[in-house]
Amino acid sequence: MKALRIWMICVGVFYLLNLLLLWPSIWAPQLPGMYPEVNLYQGEPVFQLVLDAWLIVGLGLAAIGVVLLVGSRQPLRYYAALIPVVLLTETLFSAWDIYSAMGYQEVTIAMITMVIHIIIIATGFWVWGKAKALDPALR
Repeated sequence: MKALRIWMICVGVFYLLNLLLLWPSIWAPQLPGMYPEVNLYQGEPVFQLVLDAWLIVGLGLAAIGVVLLVGSRQPLRYYAALIPVVLLTETLFSAWDIYSAMGYQEVTIAMITMVIHIIIIATGFWVWGKAKALDPALR
């Protein structure tokens, strides 16, 4: 199924790009703009801890991205496992963005990321439904 393959590739590449964006040397200068009211203790060990934690988030997303890209070669074989992983990941990250926006994150940035989450979730449900309709195991 072409739409499922394209979705898996797009989300997979997006997740890999997140690893680059969350790389500490790239991510560190962005944090003060994202969290303007928060003392981030830049230059202190705790700031490096925050960067390391975000790097782990990026590595986790990259791992899912790699599996999506590999799975996109036979999307109907792997969709039943991969789509729920992405939907749960996006739902959890959406909850984090809502929490952050309510407390201390720049609202515009939170809204942009929420739109991205919603697009991935909505299209994920769409391709999941289409894939189930084509899945010979469900007939």
